[in-house]
Amino acid sequence: MKDMKMLKSILTPALIALSLAGAANAAQPAGDAQLSSIAGVPAGQYTTAELQQIIIAQQDHDAATVKFYLSGANRTTAPAVDSSGQLAALAGVTSGDYTASELAQIIDARNEHDRDRVSYITSGTNRASNGTAGTVSAGDAQIAAAFGVDPTQFTSAELSAMWAAAHD
Repeated sequence: MKDMKMLKSILTPALIALSLAGAANAAQPAGDAQLSSIAGVPAGQYTTAELQQIIIAQQDHDAATVKFYLSGANRTTAPAVDSSGQLAALAGVTSGDYTASELAQIIDARNEHDRDRVSYITSGTNRASNGTAGTVSAGDAQIAAAFGVDPTQFTSAELSAMWAAAHD
């Protein structure tokens, strides 16, 4: 047992040194080929980290871990988590109706007991856009009338710029 720990303490730094030396090469690192040989697996099939784990598991006689890496089970990915669905659940609203930013704002507003802000966001009022061409507010209509232009052809910023230029 003591010999195994000593072997492990010698091999682990050696494996790390091999992997660092191998990382310097752009193509298949020579260190990976050596690690593959030590692990008894085909070169190029496993990453340096996987090879190190396989070798350590083999030294520890841990068949389950060896099988885990050799089978590729460590490479399987879990299904993507629907974070907006989780946020919607926290916000107490239907998933898919709001952006992640709106959901965060709703959660913050509820935590602060700010019913007005919650209503503002959930009503969709926050999405109303007065700054795009084609949308006409009462102020835009008044400025456009003063210049004799169609207010739907200009944004609020453009109409304001026209007003500022005329009154400088």
